[in-house]
Amino acid sequence: MVMMVTLRTISLASLRVMLCAILLVALVLGVGYQARAAEPSNDVRQTVDQLLRLVDERLAIAPDVAKAKWNSGDPIDAPAREAQILERVVAEASRAGINEAFAQTFFKHQFEASKVIQHRLHEQWRQTEQPPFASPPDLAEDIRPQLDQLTPQLMASLRDFQVVAESEGVRQYLENNAEALVNDGVGGAVRQEALRPLYEATDTANVEVQ
Repeated sequence: MVMMVTLRTISLASLRVMLCAILLVALVLGVGYQARAAEPSNDVRQTVDQLLRLVDERLAIAPDVAKAKWNSGDPIDAPAREAQILERVVAEASRAGINEAFAQTFFKHQFEASKVIQHRLHEQWRQTEQPPFASPPDLAEDIRPQLDQLTPQLMASLRDFQVVAESEGVRQYLENNAEALVNDGVGGAVRQEALRPLYEATDTANVEVQ
């Protein structure tokens, strides 16, 4: 009798161990499947990366803008210039089938991110009593043509991003690659400002093709 009870106890214990092992394997396989399922396609990754690179390229021009305005004494804020760009952005968004509000919000954040860089540089230069820079790029002749050339490229990339914004895994991929592809020397504030509309688009999935 004692031997039978012992064998039964051992069998139940072994069964519990086996069941736990099976559940653990199933859990690991399930997590692995979910991770694979959430990985965006190669086309989606290229779309996100291209937009991030263009955002970084535009932000990289901000120090030159800051130098030009430091020398000229022009204010960093340029509402008239921004209004002109936004007017063109909305018109192009309408033609390209991009959500106009999304495009407008995106470019407003690019302006603000650039101004964060410029304001911080001007503050540093005031503290160090920076003299005028020798031969900085000209704002009208050199810098603004670069920015104007980037605008249609950003619009095309934004149109492509709008299509994939709802794809599974886009938000995580965007977060994982933003730091590598968008340089930020001010603790992440510039990057966060520039990319906020993209994060919001992937969160709410409310970017509709017009």
